[in-house]
Amino acid sequence: MVFRMKNLRNNGIEKDLQRALGDGNNVWVIGDIHGHYQSFVSLVDRLELSENDKVVLLGDLIDRGPNSFGVIHTVRNNPNFVSVKGNHEAMMAENFSLEQLNNPDIDMMVWMNNGGTTTIRSYLDASKNNVGVLEGTTLEKYLQDDIEWIEDLPVHIVLDDWRLVHAGYDPELPLDEQTEEEYLWIRREFHQTQIPVDEKRTVVFGHTPTVSLPGHSEISWGHVWRSEVCLADGRPSAIGIDTCLYHGKHGMPAVLTAFNLQDERVIQQNRVEP
Repeated sequence: MVFRMKNLRNNGIEKDLQRALGDGNNVWVIGDIHGHYQSFVSLVDRLELSENDKVVLLGDLIDRGPNSFGVIHTVRNNPNFVSVKGNHEAMMAENFSLEQLNNPDIDMMVWMNNGGTTTIRSYLDASKNNVGVLEGTTLEKYLQDDIEWIEDLPVHIVLDDWRLVHAGYDPELPLDEQTEEEYLWIRREFHQTQIPVDEKRTVVFGHTPTVSLPGHSEISWGHVWRSEVCLADGRPSAIGIDTCLYHGKHGMPAVLTAFNLQDERVIQQNRVEP
């Protein structure tokens, strides 16, 4: 996988979100959805959005759950929704095309073993006509448009008081030297740092289920994680909101979380899908 250092931000998105916050509107940040469309729309319903509220998705819209196609197209078709890229979107963009589906010599197993099979199935289902026959031209158009959209996604969003990113930042690298590898994949180094990666901004991130973050255990299943490392204003340096929608454990529910940048409210939705 090739990691880029350009086109990592979208100034228009950042200005729009900052304006919304300045005008007193809600800006909700939602953690990893992983193809669970029904859970996603149920959570959005609970947010009771006004026409000027915004929703930011932290990536990993796809894979594992049954309707990645529905999630992507809901986000794409709502002008008040934006997303950063997650590592699963990066894998989809690298692996999913008609050429690769038809070429047995191309190895797609890394993506397939990480939930890509369900994403492929959702696109095949969406590309069938009204008598259930797959339309190749429809599939090709969906793939072309959606992969172009994924490739244009920012990998992080920087606001006055917040950084929004899928995985995190490498505390050993200057902020202006990070690449997609850090933004999309980093885990332990970021979670365990004892100094803020940005002295003025709280990082809101997904990627790693909060139960696996420092200080959390199985009794913390489904809880938002707040770093014990604080900024000068007392806010946590980082907040994790991937509350592990794609599976529960030991009777604990699988949960999707929304975090409000305006007032730090948290709204959660238990998984709807079986």
